[in-house]
Amino acid sequence: MIWSLLVAAGVSAHALHLRGRLAPLARVGAAPGDAAGGDAGPGGPPDGPAYGMLAAPGAMLPGAVRAAALDHARRHDLQVLDLVPADLAVRRALDLAAATDPRRYRADPLGAGPGAGFVTLVRTDLLARAGQPAASLDPGAHAAATARLRRYAARADIAVVPGRTAPGEPACRGRRARLRGQGADPHLAVAGSAAAYAAVASAAVLDPWWGLAAVAAYCAAPYLALAGGPLRPRDLHRTALLRPLLAPRTWRATLADRPTAWERARDAEREEARAFYREELAGPGRFLEPRRPDCPWCGSRSLSRHVTSGDIVQGKPGRFTLERCRDCRHIFQNPRLSAEGLAFYYRDAYDGLGAATAERLFASQTRSYRGRAALAAAHAAPRAWLDVGAGHGHFCRAAAAVLPGTAFDGLDLGAGVEEGARRGWLRRAHRGRFTELPDDLAGRYDLVSMHHYLEHTPDPQAELDAAAKILPAGGHLLLELPDPESMPARLLGRRWIGWLQPQHLHMIPLRNLEEALAARGLRVVARERRAAHQRLDAVCAVAIVLDALAPPPDRPWAPPRRGAHLRRALAATAAAPLFLAAWAADRFALPLLPGGNAYRVLARKDEG
Repeated sequence: MIWSLLVAAGVSAHALHLRGRLAPLARVGAAPGDAAGGDAGPGGPPDGPAYGMLAAPGAMLPGAVRAAALDHARRHDLQVLDLVPADLAVRRALDLAAATDPRRYRADPLGAGPGAGFVTLVRTDLLARAGQPAASLDPGAHAAATARLRRYAARADIAVVPGRTAPGEPACRGRRARLRGQGADPHLAVAGSAAAYAAVASAAVLDPWWGLAAVAAYCAAPYLALAGGPLRPRDLHRTALLRPLLAPRTWRATLADRPTAWERARDAEREEARAFYREELAGPGRFLEPRRPDCPWCGSRSLSRHVTSGDIVQGKPGRFTLERCRDCRHIFQNPRLSAEGLAFYYRDAYDGLGAATAERLFASQTRSYRGRAALAAAHAAPRAWLDVGAGHGHFCRAAAAVLPGTAFDGLDLGAGVEEGARRGWLRRAHRGRFTELPDDLAGRYDLVSMHHYLEHTPDPQAELDAAAKILPAGGHLLLELPDPESMPARLLGRRWIGWLQPQHLHMIPLRNLEEALAARGLRVVARERRAAHQRLDAVCAVAIVLDALAPPPDRPWAPPRRGAHLRRALAATAAAPLFLAAWAADRFALPLLPGGNAYRVLARKDEG
């Protein structure tokens, strides 16, 4: 009985959560007096900014609705307005609720979702800045383009309109492509649904009488999520009543759907990458430098092996060792990757094939970004801030809400920093190595930050030298690093995401960092440990195990294996309860441990 009631409660709670996500959707009706006919297309009154459209094939938007949507966008000064047809099918409506929070969509470009995949109005000047033509796009291309354009927009919204999806179109047509376009793993999406189904089925088998409560809740979930809300799905009754029968068909239709043009282009890109990796992996031994006998931080020769692991992010071949100095406790990769090796293991991690996934990860850290900015704001009033290792500028975009009077610039090696400037997240982009640019940057910034950057660099002390050189007297340096002495690092061992092999070359204890700052005339004025904690340890540990047992089947650096897609789907389904438990641990248990998995330090450069 207890299991059946727990399952029923869980299914119902999830449905109500999705209902709450959809409730704030704005509504746009047909403009009175306008023409009622016409398909989706550009246009509208000439007395406002011009808009282009991204439309799904077969999307039907009557002229009156189009005019009303354009008027809504202009009245609210929106650069992006994603339109949701009121008759959106149940499966797509639930996917929309899972992927897009309308509140965050309006207020936070970092938390934007891909929208409904129907019609998206976009200011033409923004389309030009993003290099995106207005066009009819297939589901994957539409999801990827809409999510990207939202990041360019200062103001955006998502609204329900009386438009109709293509009549007779299967609800799961293009679903796999849409999920991939937003950077999600379709196997994990199916696994979550299958795990819920398995829980309901187990309740019905173990206790047929009380199990009916779980089955009833499962069938009622679409009603709880959607009935009486802003959407009126055309298939609500059928989907709810036949849900136990339709769900397995949905999984199969998602994974076995015919590839879209966007997916075929994506697969062709992966085949090109496969050829590259096949050639590069012919001699991976060249990626490592000779092992050094001494500690790079203090020079001691008293070293011990600390952690050995493979590539825990991408699963590329190779084994990597972190050694620990017994004297100063500094931890470093030994033997260390060469410059060629770093380029190899960074490839497709944050750009290229891994860009969408990395974007989702960075977009989920708004709480942490604002915490960093709040620490600085409590001790300084920076006019010009340089974020070193800025990536696309996610931190700077979030920090601007905390420090609206501060100009944020970014520095990074990759092209992402220039993309950040195009988005408007960075005032200026500097591309290059920080240690090679101090003369050009000296005196231009009163605050420099390095967030989860030092551990990636071959010589952290040289990076600190450069920061001390460019800061004026009274300027501040803000640092955040993973804490190698933290409790999660001890509990999770080599599966702690903070080791991040092979990317992290140095893991610096807090005491060592503070001594290095003091030696450079930088006085620590504030430090945080618990506030710097990031809630991802347990979930990432489960993901690391899952990827080791059933790797994603489309990794181009691994040879194709028969049955890999099925193995991934089954393993992800089995791991779904573990992910749920890990999420709960990250949210409620691990934050209670002493300290945290990271630390922040704010240091001030002394006068003179």
